Amino acid sequence: MYSLAENLSILSGDPYFGVHVGSQLDPLSWSPLATAAESSSTVGEFLLRFMENANHDENSVIYSLSSVGSRSTFYERRVTDGGLTPRHNDGFTIAFLVTLIRRSVGELWDGARVTANVCDPAAVPEVYLGVRTAITDTLGPSISFPTNWLIQPLPGRNLGVTKESVSAVSPPSRTFINALHVTLQPHIHEFDLSAHRVAEICGLNKRTMARRLQTRGTSLRKELKRLRMSRAEATLLGTNLPISEVALMIGYANPTVFSRAFKRWTGVSPRQYRAKQ
Repeated sequence: MYSLAENLSILSGDPYFGVHVGSQLDPLSWSPLATAAESSSTVGEFLLRFMENANHDENSVIYSLSSVGSRSTFYERRVTDGGLTPRHNDGFTIAFLVTLIRRSVGELWDGARVTANVCDPAAVPEVYLGVRTAITDTLGPSISFPTNWLIQPLPGRNLGVTKESVSAVSPPSRTFINALHVTLQPHIHEFDLSAHRVAEICGLNKRTMARRLQTRGTSLRKELKRLRMSRAEATLLGTNLPISEVALMIGYANPTVFSRAFKRWTGVSPRQYRAKQ
């Protein structure tokens, strides 16, 4: 995997390949995180439950959380050393963890108060959501942040988030919804994601799919919105791609239509969102 990531970075001409891939993932597409989000009320509880769940799902790394005074650090430690410098694997993990922490703490997020520890800081953009980078060993990256973030309520639970709000830890996280998200991720760029097309992709009858979504208090329209919102945010923040390309990546042929939709979702235009963050 280390060699693959390094070669893909070279072939694509992208020195931040790992970061760009990791920043486009939906954290809740991994069941240990989805289950933790569903049963947690604070950021700290969320991370602790994730560590417990991941222990049953992943055996190549060990997750840990350490708090010393006003600073806490969340670690991913590899069980073995592959003999190669895992630059882009570290970048991937940091992008994933930054997305996870940023969306967990919501409005409290301040990149200047976060430090990403990686084996090679050159694999992370100099300006990545304001996060500082530091060098660590090759056994795994970590992310350090203020301890008081751990006691904050998760968005969508105690913060009174509305039904239309979108958050990586607030959407319906039942197994069927997670499976739907994972299945649709590779197709989110398609312009014709109708109910019929989605049912075809999932191998379901259209009525069956609609009924399953309804029993879980959601709809295909809402889930597609969540997926597109998540992908748009991550791409705007993790890359310098033009707005028109970001629009195409999430199924909008017209960048103006995308910008209007994004403003309805977030209250600001894509350019304003990127500049603000």
